[in-house]
Amino acid sequence: MATIEKIKKIIFDNIDNKVNIEDHTNLRNDLEVDSFDVLMIMNGIEDEFAISLEENDFKEINTPLEIQKLLKDKYGVL
Repeated sequence: MATIEKIKKIIFDNIDNKVNIEDHTNLRNDLEVDSFDVLMIMNGIEDEFAISLEENDFKEINTPLEIQKLLKDKYGVL
């Protein structure tokens, strides 16, 4: 499974709003995730990719594509 698909599955599994998640779906505006949801998504990403994210990583992140870019650029996840 591609990294972006893994990210979208993690997001889907950790939110109450069960809608189709696209690459450009905005977590806060489209999915209405709150700070608890973000923490759960971050934990899922850490578990899936065996990394340790910094809390500040997600302050400016809004879409699955932005998460993928962060993981690639900062953590070397392909």
